[in-house]
Amino acid sequence: MKRDSITINERGVVNVPAKVQMADFEIANLLGVMVPTVRGAIKRLLKSRMGVDCSGGIVSGSSIVSEYFGLEVVIAVAFQVDSYRADIFRRWVMRRLLQRDAQPIYIGLDGMRGDVYN
Repeated sequence: MKRDSITINERGVVNVPAKVQMADFEIANLLGVMVPTVRGAIKRLLKSRMGVDCSGGIVSGSSIVSEYFGLEVVIAVAFQVDSYRADIFRRWVMRRLLQRDAQPIYIGLDGMRGDVYN
């Protein structure tokens, strides 16, 4: 099964597929940082909140370790690391968020009424 990854070309153009599934080493390559840096950022993210977009997994002792992460995790990691490529990706995220013609983002937590943010 082919997974879709985010790419940044040599001119700084970001390509984000509709469904993102990336392993930690792919995120590290995308952002131009070492794999332990990404793993540490993901570990902090998992400790701080629930509902992280993960798929697949392996059992390690008494816990399940995710193999693939979605766009939400990639964005969160990009805002935690300091690299040139992470800066390019953060700028892409901010441009997308600030577009005037962007679609509304629906946010709902654990069965609560979803709020709409434009």
